[in-house]
Amino acid sequence: MKNGMKKTAAVVMAAMLMGTGAVVPAAEDMGIFSQTAIVAEAASVGKVTGLKSKTLSNSEIQLNWSKVKGASGYTVYMRKNGKYNKLGDCKGTSYTVKKLPNATRENFKVRAYKTVKGKKVYGKYSANWNTATNPQACKGLKVSSVGTDSVKLSWTKIGCTNYRIYQNIKGKWKEIGKTTGTSYTVKKLAPATKYQFKIRACKQDDKKTNNNHYGKYSGVVTATTKKSDKITQADIDAMKKELQEYSKSKATYVKEHYTEFWKYGIDYNTLEEFFDYYAKDCTPEESGYDTVDTIHFGESVSTLNDFIKLYKDYIDYEYNKRGDVYYVVYIESCPKGLDVNPNPCWAVYLLY
Repeated sequence: MKNGMKKTAAVVMAAMLMGTGAVVPAAEDMGIFSQTAIVAEAASVGKVTGLKSKTLSNSEIQLNWSKVKGASGYTVYMRKNGKYNKLGDCKGTSYTVKKLPNATRENFKVRAYKTVKGKKVYGKYSANWNTATNPQACKGLKVSSVGTDSVKLSWTKIGCTNYRIYQNIKGKWKEIGKTTGTSYTVKKLAPATKYQFKIRACKQDDKKTNNNHYGKYSGVVTATTKKSDKITQADIDAMKKELQEYSKSKATYVKEHYTEFWKYGIDYNTLEEFFDYYAKDCTPEESGYDTVDTIHFGESVSTLNDFIKLYKDYIDYEYNKRGDVYYVVYIESCPKGLDVNPNPCWAVYLLY
């Protein structure tokens, strides 16, 4: 009778402890008193907390968690087809999952266990943790087309969330854009200039962790933009320099008589100083000129070359007509145009 009462009490206690969520071996594997002891041990196995991860590559993820006091080891699980399947056991608080698909998000749980009389008794599962592997390295990056101010890049499609584009700017690689497609056009570049680019794939992690996983960089590609056919400020500056030198070569009278001109010995002493003096001080408001010629902002370089030839003829004509002056080529930018040309233009004066 006494033994029956003890047995009944042990069964009740076992039932109460099993309500804690601990997992115990089947009753038929041992006597009731041994089972009661194991249930008590299971109840003391703590829940795994602090589960985190570190993505090691495009196929490996390292899991880490906080130590559970008194645990003999830990079992790691990964979700597949809606169920958590066992991956393996470990004694420490770190486990590396290998041979995973690249750029793939996986879900994990861990629980601690104690070994009692050769049997594992488990604590509760940790909270779910999900993370992703890195994408593979991007391949096939090439320059598809080149313009005067743009370069189009393209590459081979791989598994990822998006692709990040990088440009070498003053010796440092800077991210300049991203796309979900397999091509990207870099714009607002300078004409006739060499550029370097590379890309890498990104697997975006879930929003609560706000982490991204990146593949290795692609190889570097180089592209040189085409020379623009449109006239630039640099073209105008070069034209002004060329025409000014041409005007100097034609100023025969000035070369022979510059010492007789006003302010000799005050503002200038040599012929070159004379030329510099006039080039700096002559403006349309303070000098004489006959007409104003204009060059439209949208015109081509070929137009500019024709203009230079015509203007040299114009300089020849003026020196033949009046040889005792020095002509200064003065050019100003007129974004809103002039009366003689309402379009944005460069206004060219021949001052004397």
